[in-house]
Order: sequence, then structure tokens, then C-alpha cells
Amino acid sequence: MSAAARRARRPLFLAANWKCSLESPVEVDALVDSMNQSWSALQPEVRDAVEISVHPPYVFLDRVRRGLDGGIAVGSQNIYDSAFPNTGNTGATTVKMLTSIGVEWVLLGHSDRRNNLGEMDNLIAQKAAMVLASGLSVCLTIGETAEQRANDETLSVLEKQLGTVAEIVPEDAWGRVALAYEPVWAVGPGATPCAPEETQRIHVHLRQWITRQISEEAARACRITYTGSVNEENAMGYADLSEVDGFVIGRAGLNATKLTSIVGILARAKQLKL
Repeated sequence: MSAAARRARRPLFLAANWKCSLESPVEVDALVDSMNQSWSALQPEVRDAVEISVHPPYVFLDRVRRGLDGGIAVGSQNIYDSAFPNTGNTGATTVKMLTSIGVEWVLLGHSDRRNNLGEMDNLIAQKAAMVLASGLSVCLTIGETAEQRANDETLSVLEKQLGTVAEIVPEDAWGRVALAYEPVWAVGPGATPCAPEETQRIHVHLRQWITRQISEEAARACRITYTGSVNEENAMGYADLSEVDGFVIGRAGLNATKLTSIVGILARAKQLKL
């Protein structure tokens, strides 16, 4: 089976991580309204081609789910803050809380939490196990820092981050896992995105690693996306690659026009590959 045919069997995925960029209900409602208008203007075949999830801060999850078009999933930016899913933990947000309000995806392993808050691979794996066991889906971010890349540690870092989580993923759950390759050095205002050909090389390596370590079925089911300064202007350079199954976006996801433009780019790229 060709790479294009394998990709055609995997739904494309696009996640928009709002981080803490919106801090008031007024801002949130304005973006939701704008997204609904832009989403409804897309052709049905375009909407059907891409699975999309938006990830607001915790306090706005229910508000967004109630206001957003039902064709767009809502995801959480995190789950728990420790390895102890104890309902007595002050300030904890549990899987049951998220499922009760219609959340479908959970972001885990983002560089913000790995590098700024000190989350380790084992903790991320424990969180992923709880999320998958609940029936929710995981968007797992993995990526190397500039120092690790300079030291030629990129592949070993990625394999370690992925491998710790891969040990807990049930064989039949890989279709509910979307990897997000996030070269940390390519993130943030003014950063230079990872070159498309390098992104393809990394994604090919990750897919081959899953094939060797898990199974060919798992590698076919898992979506591998790119994140790192993606916008509507450079998205096509990545979307056209056989091993890029979508994106996780930050700033571009806060603008409904840019967001739906990227949805259209992904949908057209998929059609060209069929």
C-alpha cells in the first residue's frame, strides 16, 4: 500500500490550542461566533475531510461546548496535575468531569508543561492511560529543544517521549492517538518553522518506530501531525507531505478565518493524494 493510500485511510486532524490567550467570556463568545460562521461557510466535503478540535482553558470548556457548532470537537488542555486520580485532590480536573460536559480530546505533553512545569514522561504516560481508558482521545506532543537538536539527540529524545506513552496504549486505541511533533525551537513569535522536508523525515521515522515497536496496524491508525509556527501561509508546504496527517496550531487558531483556511488546505491536500 502506498503512503498516499495509507494516509487516505486516516482522518486528518487539526487541533487549535488556545492556551491562556482568551481570558474573558466576551472574548471567548466572539471567537466561537466567528468560528461558527466560518465553519458553516465551508463546503460539506471540506468539513467532513478534517476532524477538528479546539482546546480552551478549563474555565471556558463548557461554555465553548454549548456555543460551538457540533461538528467541531472540544478538547481539554490537560488532565489532573499529578499521577493520583483522587477525587479528594484540591483543584483536580478529572476525566469524568471532562466527559460529562462533552469533551472529546485531551492535549498532553505540550512543551509548555514539559519544559516550564517539569512534567516527566512517566507522568504524561499515566495521564494518557487514564484518558484512553475513559474513551477519550489523546493528542500527544513530543519534541526536542534547540540544545538537544544541536547535540544530535532529536531521534533519541522523540523515541523516549513516545516510547514511555506507547507502553500504555492499548493495541486497539491507536486510532484515538494523534501525535504532534513539536520542535521546541520552532515555536513562538519570530521562530523559524521546521523545514517541510525535515518534518517529513521525522514523521517517517516516527511511523516506522511505531511499526517496529508496536505493529503495522497501530502505525496505520495513529495520526502524526506537525506543530510549530504553522499558519495559513505555510500550511500547504506541510499538508502536501504524505506523512503529515494534520496540525496542532496556536496563534492561527485564535482567528476563525485563518483556522478554516487551514482546514481547507488540509482537505485539498487530502483530495490531491487520493
